[in-house]
Amino acid sequence: MLLTVVHDQEGAIVGAVAHPPGTPPANPPLGPGQSATEVDVPELAVEGDPAAAYERIALVVEEYRIDTGAGDDAGAARLVRK
Repeated sequence: MLLTVVHDQEGAIVGAVAHPPGTPPANPPLGPGQSATEVDVPELAVEGDPAAAYERIALVVEEYRIDTGAGDDAGAARLVRK
């Protein structure tokens, strides 16, 4: 599942939008100090069940944050548990 994740400068996720592979990433509105980062989370993929997809996206927002990397990993954004 591809997610466009809205987060603050510390990586706290404030929202996420899923989109199918091969489609353009979502372009959610951003507040001051927020960024949007696209991450691939194949273990969260759900086929044909919108309710299950919503639950998994809500889980990401609640239990994860974005690690945008630093130094040699700069630009290698990934989800990490809080």
